[in-house]
Amino acid sequence: MKTHYTCAELAEMKLSGLPSSKKGMIDFVSRGNWPSRKRDGRGGGFEYQPPKEVMDAIRGRVMHAAIKSAPVVKAETTAIVKTTVKTTELKDWQRDIAEARAAICTEVKRLAAIGGTERAIRSVIDMAAVGTLPEHLQQLVLVANAKAGNSRALSRTSIYRWLSDLDKGIGALAPKAVEKNTMPAWAGTLINLMANPQKPTLKACMQDIDKHLPAGVQAPSYWAADRFIKKMSKVDVQRGRMGSREIKNILPFVRRDTSGMWPTEAYTADGHTFDAEVAHRDHGRAFRPEITTVIDIATRKAVGWSADLAESTWSVLDALRYACTSCGIPSIFYVDNGSGFKNQTMSHEATGFMARLGITLTHSTPYNSQARGIIERSHQTIWVKGAKQLATYMGADMDAQAKQKVFKITRSDLKKTGTSKHLVPWDVFVSWCEELVTKYNNTPHSSLPRVSDPITGNKRHQTPNEAWDAAIAEGWKPTPVDAHESDDLFRPYKECKVARGEVRLYNNLYFSHDLTDYHGDTVRVGYDIHDASKVWVRNKAGQLICIAEFEANKRDYFPQSFIRQAAQKRAEGRIKRAEAKIEEAQAELDAPLLIEHQQVFDMPHMAINNPREQRLPSTPDVQIVENGVLGNVIEMPVTTRPMFDTQAGKYRWLNANPREITNEDEAWLDYYRLTAEWSDLFGDREVATR
Repeated sequence: MKTHYTCAELAEMKLSGLPSSKKGMIDFVSRGNWPSRKRDGRGGGFEYQPPKEVMDAIRGRVMHAAIKSAPVVKAETTAIVKTTVKTTELKDWQRDIAEARAAICTEVKRLAAIGGTERAIRSVIDMAAVGTLPEHLQQLVLVANAKAGNSRALSRTSIYRWLSDLDKGIGALAPKAVEKNTMPAWAGTLINLMANPQKPTLKACMQDIDKHLPAGVQAPSYWAADRFIKKMSKVDVQRGRMGSREIKNILPFVRRDTSGMWPTEAYTADGHTFDAEVAHRDHGRAFRPEITTVIDIATRKAVGWSADLAESTWSVLDALRYACTSCGIPSIFYVDNGSGFKNQTMSHEATGFMARLGITLTHSTPYNSQARGIIERSHQTIWVKGAKQLATYMGADMDAQAKQKVFKITRSDLKKTGTSKHLVPWDVFVSWCEELVTKYNNTPHSSLPRVSDPITGNKRHQTPNEAWDAAIAEGWKPTPVDAHESDDLFRPYKECKVARGEVRLYNNLYFSHDLTDYHGDTVRVGYDIHDASKVWVRNKAGQLICIAEFEANKRDYFPQSFIRQAAQKRAEGRIKRAEAKIEEAQAELDAPLLIEHQQVFDMPHMAINNPREQRLPSTPDVQIVENGVLGNVIEMPVTTRPMFDTQAGKYRWLNANPREITNEDEAWLDYYRLTAEWSDLFGDREVATR
């Protein structure tokens, strides 16, 4: 806007009541004696200052043109950022209204610079009423009003209020949402019906809700209950339907960052039942081995593994030995609470492996496999993926029909020839497992940093081996296990008592003259799980006393290794369980006899002079004087053998009744004296009485 105009400019505007030609406009301003001034610039001449009514018309013309050429801008770019209402808490419909109002206020402020705030507001209101605002502004009028229908009317009061609120931030322009916080009377009953581990459907709960509602409370409709449930937190809906373990799958969790760790700072390990059948290493039949894997947390490298019949202390020890000798001793060993990890062999303060290796053993929270996601994921990547390569795969992804077919084929082959071409031999399986681990360690891992591939030049993640080598290049060095210490470090130890130069370990006696002075003392006895010919005896301070050799005895002329004993015990347990199933099946085939069909047994005749007199079995007849009367006592028949609840009870009874021992009992006693139960209950007693 200018304050002075030439006659040509005024004529060109063609304002109402003014001449439309330059000559006519010169005559008009001369007659009206308008104030004038010389025009600067090329051509010279005069400029005239129009009166107030003409200036108002000019302002309206300029403002109308400015509105027509209004640019499309986002409200956030022009609004004053002075937040008093959090825009993050706004719903979509509130945000749309606030942005529409901010856009209109922005346009008013732009026009106010031309003709003032009041004139700008009037111009916007008038043009909105007749629908002549630019298209994008005209559409925002309907949204900004937030009224039912298609009202295009804007009020002066509303725009002034919006301008005031805009100074507080765009969030202040949003209308308030009215939320009903009152909970329906039936809500508690519905929540209780839904919160059951059987996970009933809403429809099922609605069918029973009438029986549980308090008196005077009307049951809601299905759709009212559905709207209420949808407004609840997803976690609250599942409370009671999920247990404390299952609900962790939908709760927030802590994602642990391992980027600042060095290799061997922490190892994690776990056992995994292989998802395919292979040939048993002893008898060749089908079975699923247990594989224990040790992973370095920092580099995700599989530093050790072991395959065995079951997850046990020895399989864990073998995997840890592999990891320590090949990659280094860790500072922390992070494992679960399984029996293979949580035992005295691992954690004993004097003889445990962790204390001797200087490793801190840390257990995860029970039933919290999420905390050990690294090792759980490695099972999927290495062993589950590998098992799918075998025909005997038995995982959940295997087709049920194909699984059944392979099962029948392998069992038929085993029955005919004792082997099956579909079962991988044990030695081949072990070599194949080593190949899987090597392949895993040389495959890019998504949790490791990105690097440029030296061959293709493309960006990819590091492999575990590359991450390990990168740490070494930065100056890190592992803590190795010396060759002369490796055997002793990984040798199990057990505390035993010395008796006359002997120590007893797993039913085997070991003797050395060097133990003479240690009679009655408790020592640490180390043994090789594969060789029972000798043991290493140390005092409480850990100093080696001697290497005691196996001493032949009446139970074991040749030494029996711990591994062999464990295998024998496992086999005996399986035999007993099979015999129990056979007896149960036989009992189902044999029809029970009625009382009248039972066989009649003749009981021997017994004559007793005095019922209060008791006789031991197998004692000669004696004469007893009672109350001055001499009488003969007839010998009682031998007491019949009782039913034994436990093996220990049977052993005590046979010890107390040696005349009742049969050939079968002799064989049973030879077996029982080899068991760990006999060693714990009666072994030390026999040594003491020898």
